[in-house]
Amino acid sequence: MSKLFINLSRKLLLTLLLGSFALSYSALSSAQQDETKLPIEVTADRLVSQDQKGISVYTGNVVITQGTTQIKGDKVTLHHPNRKISQAIILGKPATFKRFIPEEKNWVNGHAKTITYDTQKKTVLLEGDAFVNQENKNSISGPRILYNTLEKTLNAQGDKAQKKRIKVIFESEEDKDDAEDNS
Repeated sequence: MSKLFINLSRKLLLTLLLGSFALSYSALSSAQQDETKLPIEVTADRLVSQDQKGISVYTGNVVITQGTTQIKGDKVTLHHPNRKISQAIILGKPATFKRFIPEEKNWVNGHAKTITYDTQKKTVLLEGDAFVNQENKNSISGPRILYNTLEKTLNAQGDKAQKKRIKVIFESEEDKDDAEDNS
């Protein structure tokens, strides 16, 4: 596996996960950061790499796995002009991601039709029926969710033309206590 792809994959996975943790900053621990040092496995039905153009395209049941992190899509396009990653685009029906958070003992997962990671802007954009959920915690959904990893800010937008709004669900402490009592 090329160093270029390994470096991109590590940055992509870490950034997607950081974006998914916007609802719970406490999830960013040294234990999770250590997971970024684990091997990355990519499986797909097909790869077309155009190194001179700086584009690699994986298609057909693309699965990227690193530790407990898993990203799935129908098509993953990596833009790497001059062998430096500038953007990764994951398309799916929907594209999905999930990761286990050991400290919280639960999963963060999400999906969107398109997930775009911009390495220069340090942003993760989920578009098209975007959804991020931390198991037994909060969730957010809407047409568009943008997470800035540098500023640690989340921006979700509705779509007036399609009459779609954002939706945030905060799980109550009472619901959590009931769930624990029933286990």
